[in-house]
Amino acid sequence: GNRLVISGQRPDCGRPAGCSFMVMEINYGPFSCEFQLPEGYDLGEALAVYQNGFLKIEIPQSVRPSGRQQMIPITEAK
Repeated sequence: GNRLVISGQRPDCGRPAGCSFMVMEINYGPFSCEFQLPEGYDLGEALAVYQNGFLKIEIPQSVRPSGRQQMIPITEAK
């Protein structure tokens, strides 16, 4: 299969001096995520858009001829 790696640097947006957190669910600094994709997706045609804090990645399925004939019925419009 194909492997998709997303990596980047999330900047620290600046906290007031002396500010501390008990739990911080959004980490700052470098990050990396790796995804193993099943066969049949075309990474060469992938599109990525970052908008309003979200990264949207669209990966189309590959178009591979099956090598076999398939009958497609045609109906007449009335």
